[in-house]
Amino acid sequence: MAYKQDFSKYLVTNAQDEKWGMLCTTVGCQNATPHAPYPVSTHPSDYNFTKNGRILDEYQLVYITEGEGWFQTATSEPQRIEAGTILLIFPGERHLYYPNPETGWREMWVGFRGPQADAMTGNFFAGDHPLLRVGVRESIVALYREIMELAQSDVRGCQQVIAGIIAHLLGRIYYDRIHFAARGNKNTDKINQAQLMLREHISTRISPAEVAARLSMSYSLLRNLFKQMTGVSMSAYQQHLKLNLAKELLSNSTKNISEIAYETGFESVSRFCCFFRQHMNITASEFRAKNSIRQLKGR
Repeated sequence: MAYKQDFSKYLVTNAQDEKWGMLCTTVGCQNATPHAPYPVSTHPSDYNFTKNGRILDEYQLVYITEGEGWFQTATSEPQRIEAGTILLIFPGERHLYYPNPETGWREMWVGFRGPQADAMTGNFFAGDHPLLRVGVRESIVALYREIMELAQSDVRGCQQVIAGIIAHLLGRIYYDRIHFAARGNKNTDKINQAQLMLREHISTRISPAEVAARLSMSYSLLRNLFKQMTGVSMSAYQQHLKLNLAKELLSNSTKNISEIAYETGFESVSRFCCFFRQHMNITASEFRAKNSIRQLKGR
C-alpha cells in the first residue's frame, strides 16, 4: 500500500496484547505544507501540542523524510532538524517539535510502550540525545509503511506482528545511526531522498526537475548522480515504480482500470493501457485475469 496522503491510526489494545511486552499505540504519516498551521488538529487531545509542548506516556519514533524544522525539550534549547533525522521521544519527557514554515516537512511516526520497549530503548538509546541522524533510508520507510498497513487492518494478532517490526525498526535505526557518519556521503543521502520523493509522489506526476528543486540541486547534477548511483535514469526509475504499483493494484485490489490509471499518475486510461501493454506485452485486463487473487483462489 502506498501512503501518499496523510494517515493516522490510534490502536485499541487489550490485556492479552499487554502480555506480549511491547505494543503499538499509534502510527501514521503527514505532510506539513509550507506556512500551514502545525500541528494539525485531527489527533486525539492526549497527543496535541500546547504552547508549552506535550508529555506522552509512550515512546515515539518520528521520522522526518523531507524538509526541516526544530526540536526542543524542557531542558534543551531548540535544535535544528533536517531530513533524515529521527526524533526519539521518551515517556514523561516534555517536548516540542515543528517544521520550518518556509519548507514544511514530511513526517512518519510510530508510538509504542511496554517492558520490552523499556529494555531496548533504555539500553541502546540515551534520553539526552533524542535526535538520531540516519539519513533518508528506504529500508526504514518500508518498515513504517508495513506497520501502517497492519494497523489499518487492525485484526487479531496484528499487535504481535507490529511489535516485531518495531523491534526491527529500532535495530535498523541503531545500526544506521552508527554507520551514517562513516558513510559521510551527502550525495548518497540526496539520491535516497530523490528515490523516496519519486515513490511517494507517483500519482501526482512529480517531475525529476521538481525533485531537484526540492532538494536544492541542479537538475543536471541530480540526473547524473542518480544514474551513477542507481544504474538507471530517474525517468526509468519512475516507470519501474508505476509498473510495480500497477501490477500490485491489478493483482490485489478491486479498483477498476480507470482508478488504477489515476493512482499510478497517468493523465488518461488510454495512456496507462498503452504503457502497461508496452512493458508487459499483455493488456492490464489480461494481467488481472491471470494474476488476481480472486482468480487464483478460484482455481
